[in-house]
Amino acid sequence: MDLQMFKVISSCVLLAIFFVSDAFAKRYDITADIGQIRYHDADNTLASSWRGDMWFSLSNPNQQPNCKTYSGKYAISVSKGNETAISMILAAKMSSSKVIVTIDDEVKRAGSVYCQLQYITIK
Repeated sequence: MDLQMFKVISSCVLLAIFFVSDAFAKRYDITADIGQIRYHDADNTLASSWRGDMWFSLSNPNQQPNCKTYSGKYAISVSKGNETAISMILAAKMSSSKVIVTIDDEVKRAGSVYCQLQYITIK
């Protein structure tokens, strides 16, 4: 095989690997109610890997992402220190408003199997 042919085949293989790896990730825009909300105190001893982090669950979601559930509901992790998202989640919960939660089911909380929040919209 000559060098030119090798370069073409190598490029095709790399492109195929790139597209296959993205084929399994899926973006979800999930309309749901806010379920349970949990904050882990920064000094807690019961779930030390979650210190200072929080998550919320989705009630009555209109889609079923590939995310871990907690008590039968999808649990979505919120980045540490994201006060804006936390405020929006609490406001939606208190007003019983639906939200649109956007996630990529391949993006998980660091060191965890829980999906990570990408966007949240209050309807």
